[in-house]
Amino acid sequence: MNEAEIMKREVNKILTTPEELANLDSLLMVDGCIRTSTGKYINFNFIKMEDICIEDIAHSLSMQCRFGGHLPEFYSVAQHSVHCSQLVDEEYALEALLHDASEAYMLDIPKPLKTFLPDYEAMEEKMMGIISKKYGVPHPLSKSVKSADALMLKLEFKSIMLQKNLFNVWSMEESKQNFIERYEELTTT
Repeated sequence: MNEAEIMKREVNKILTTPEELANLDSLLMVDGCIRTSTGKYINFNFIKMEDICIEDIAHSLSMQCRFGGHLPEFYSVAQHSVHCSQLVDEEYALEALLHDASEAYMLDIPKPLKTFLPDYEAMEEKMMGIISKKYGVPHPLSKSVKSADALMLKLEFKSIMLQKNLFNVWSMEESKQNFIERYEELTTT
């Protein structure tokens, strides 16, 4: 049986079995929450600090492409975050690594579009406040981290968008692993 036939069989099961459909609905639609890669549910109206975890952040950011996906090759938000953490002084490194952590739950929306979404920006601020408190990093971002983020944007554009190949691009798996390793490096004493 090929992949298309398996997909059709599974779709038919969902469409023809009310119990299966109800079971999936109960997993998909938990009070308007999203389900994370570790199985936690995030409710944007009642964000709980204990539901935020570095594994979900690393996983999601490693699977999101910078520049809204409009690049000649995949380049993850996780890799961007690791590079930002390497550009700043050690005291700002964890803050820089986590500066886009809210995007793990809310997605990476390109800044030109984000300016038209004030409710989204307010929710993102709320999420970053909770993440920052959990991990003990400043919020709003320090000037040093904002500068590193802006520098990386220019470097990424030149290296990837303009195909100057100034640095290697990691796979999703490498991005996740490198993000977690950098986090452990910065938080283990």
